[in-house]
Amino acid sequence: MSKLFLIRHGLTEWNKLNKFQGSSNTLLCEEGIEQAKKLADRLKPYKFDAIYSSDLSRAYETALYIAQPHHMTVNKIPELREIHFGEWEGLTKEEIINLKKYDFIRWKNSPHSTEFPGEGSLVKVQQRVMKGIQAILNRHRNENIVIVSHGASLKIIILSLLGMDLSFYRHFWLGNTSLSIIEIRKDRNVLSLLNDMSHLED
Repeated sequence: MSKLFLIRHGLTEWNKLNKFQGSSNTLLCEEGIEQAKKLADRLKPYKFDAIYSSDLSRAYETALYIAQPHHMTVNKIPELREIHFGEWEGLTKEEIINLKKYDFIRWKNSPHSTEFPGEGSLVKVQQRVMKGIQAILNRHRNENIVIVSHGASLKIIILSLLGMDLSFYRHFWLGNTSLSIIEIRKDRNVLSLLNDMSHLED
């Protein structure tokens, strides 16, 4: 059995400002660094065979904090990047609505069936991220693997591994440095933890 430890990156300034980050290369803010350190402490007792990260800085920085106590390297792969949102990136919801080039309200209500700038559709994102995930799984059979990525991409990965339709995309949320675990068993994939942020509690 392989086990995927799926982790969202720590907080950024754009997260705090509710701006769409997408493929923009933002950095962790001070709070995000502290979140990553707390997660790293939590994961110290675990044995990992590999650590993978999106090549965007906020995810890679988070992965480096996790890797340090284990004296491991972080493998960066672009397939784990966040959705590319094109001209929406760097804007708030209100600013995007004012663009009036895409139906943002429809996208919020039905993202799986609505076109958006940049990558264009959740299906295209799914094809990209799952190509990366499948390559990782082929390389690491029966191993524990850390994957540090982004909220939207991780949601799509989770839905895909569980065989769930992309229409469920809008029905759950992943917080910064949240931990989700999926077990890749011979007969099925099992979600054993979702959006756990207990390491951030006082």
